Order: sequence, then structure tokens, then C-alpha cells
Amino acid sequence: MSTGQIKISSLLTLSQFDETDRFFPPSADELQSNKATLVCVASLPSPSLGFADVTWTAAGSPVSSGVSSSSAVQQPDQTFHISSYLAIQTADWKRDKAYTCQVSVGSKASEKSIKKSDCST
Repeated sequence: MSTGQIKISSLLTLSQFDETDRFFPPSADELQSNKATLVCVASLPSPSLGFADVTWTAAGSPVSSGVSSSSAVQQPDQTFHISSYLAIQTADWKRDKAYTCQVSVGSKASEKSIKKSDCST
């Protein structure tokens, strides 16, 4: 991983930054209820890049309700991981609504989108 990049990977990998991020769809068990959770994990190369900000959109509109994000946690390889969770209605997921997680650090940003039709679940 090169310094200064951020990636969000799971279904897709972005390399505008030097980070590895993962985006996880709702589990099959969760989809049996009315609520489900999307998880976005970003791997940041260094805290010297500044504060990481995570934002979510649903079908292009900003979302703030149902969002929870963790603090950055240092990993053994000296990178930092931050996780963000978005609680959604399973009906929206089943309608194939697109959700986007964007991670910004300073002037750099990386985003990844997910929807039901992108997943094997």
C-alpha cells in the first residue's frame, strides 16, 4: 500500500488513495427481518493524512439517520481501519436501491457503491 491512497474494497477496489476498504452487504439472516446493515470498512495508510470522514448516500441522496462509525484502529501492518455502518430497511435493499459509502481524508476521497443486484445474496 502506498502512502496517501485510500481504498474501499470488497466488491470493488478503489485506488485513489492507498487504502483498502471493504463493503459488506446485509447478511441473509438480517434480510429475514425488516432492518439490515451495510458495513463499509476503510483502511487508511497513515493518521498523518488527517481526520477521516465517512458519508453515506442512498440513491444519490445524503443519509445521516441510521449511520454509526468507529474510530480509526491501528492494525499490525501500521495501517488504520475505520468502519461505518448504515441501518436500512430490507424493503429498500430488495428494491435494488444503490447505497454509496464515501471516505474522505483531507482533499482526497474514495467511494464505493453497492446494491442488491451487485451481490450474490
